[in-house]
Amino acid sequence: MFRRNITLFYALESLTALFGGLILPVYVLYFRQYDVSLLQVAILAAVFEATVLVFELPTGIFADRRGRRLSVVFGFLGFALSGLIFFSFRNFTGFLVAEIVLGISETFISGALEALAVDSLDKTDRERILPTLFARRTAYKNTALIVGMIGAGVLARHYLTYLFLPVTLVALAGVPITLALREPARPTVTAESATPPLRSLLASIFSRTALPALFAVGLFSNFTYEGVDQYWQILFAELRRIDPVWFGLITSAGLVLVVVSAGLLKRWYRHITAYLSVGFMLMGVALYLAASGSLLFAVAGIVAFFALKELIRPAISTNINRTIDDHHRATVLSGYNLTCSAGEVLAGVGIGLLASRYGVVSVFLIAAISAVGVLLVYFAVLTATRNRV
Repeated sequence: MFRRNITLFYALESLTALFGGLILPVYVLYFRQYDVSLLQVAILAAVFEATVLVFELPTGIFADRRGRRLSVVFGFLGFALSGLIFFSFRNFTGFLVAEIVLGISETFISGALEALAVDSLDKTDRERILPTLFARRTAYKNTALIVGMIGAGVLARHYLTYLFLPVTLVALAGVPITLALREPARPTVTAESATPPLRSLLASIFSRTALPALFAVGLFSNFTYEGVDQYWQILFAELRRIDPVWFGLITSAGLVLVVVSAGLLKRWYRHITAYLSVGFMLMGVALYLAASGSLLFAVAGIVAFFALKELIRPAISTNINRTIDDHHRATVLSGYNLTCSAGEVLAGVGIGLLASRYGVVSVFLIAAISAVGVLLVYFAVLTATRNRV
């Protein structure tokens, strides 16, 4: 096992979380400072998601063929370039170009870094180590995310104009760390590994393993996630009358729960069906309480949602990586990320129409029902694939 690779993997995943944490809470404020309209903000978000959809698979194939380390280097350099564009060209057109560069850069990292880390594990011991790998990644990433969000608050209050300078420096820090990685030796070419990447991806998706069901969860879970992510602040500020000054604390409380409990729950990742069942059922209850419960239960519900959402991710990552082969790992992981991005786009449009017609509370109630619906889809796909002749 390349132990240094694993340590650097945690460092790089933490850097990407820090990068996002510095941007996500305040980027709309940054845009608005330069007269970007709310419609243009929505366009920028849509362009970013569309870029990810277009480039996710090509960059995954690039990583498998040309090297995962090289792909990650391109990703961090792209992050830095996007930060410089955001800082230097402060208008809608400049921000549009920066969003495209940011989206492409994310796809260079998303499948490649995880694939390199998994391939750095000894095959004989990989089954045992994978839960620990992803549980620790979850803890480190969420810790860095909390730090980033706190930093974003400070920047927004005092130095919003300079937001993307520290963001760029964080991205540049990822380049030398990535260069310190060792690219694991490529496995011996076999008939299976010689299969074209896209054919391998399709074969994985339509296999008789649990993988198709996990892809279905990645797609349909966004109908639970997106509505809450987009509208929870509106629900709590306008309907629950909570001062927005508490929002950072509410979000951080969920992330702290993740950091504390990720390592404790890793032993249950192998029982993926039971794990997902408990997770999404609890999420459904949490979202119902957020929409309809007393103020105390509503806050507890949204904190539980943030925690459960992040605790489900490492279990899925563990089980996907147990199933796929080394040769096309980055391609398949990119395919999963592509599926999730498609779910975000579809859910975002539907949830927006629902909110505009029926209000924010209805979004939360539908999200609670959708959490149970995700399980129904999971079991239906799991049964169908296992019964396939």
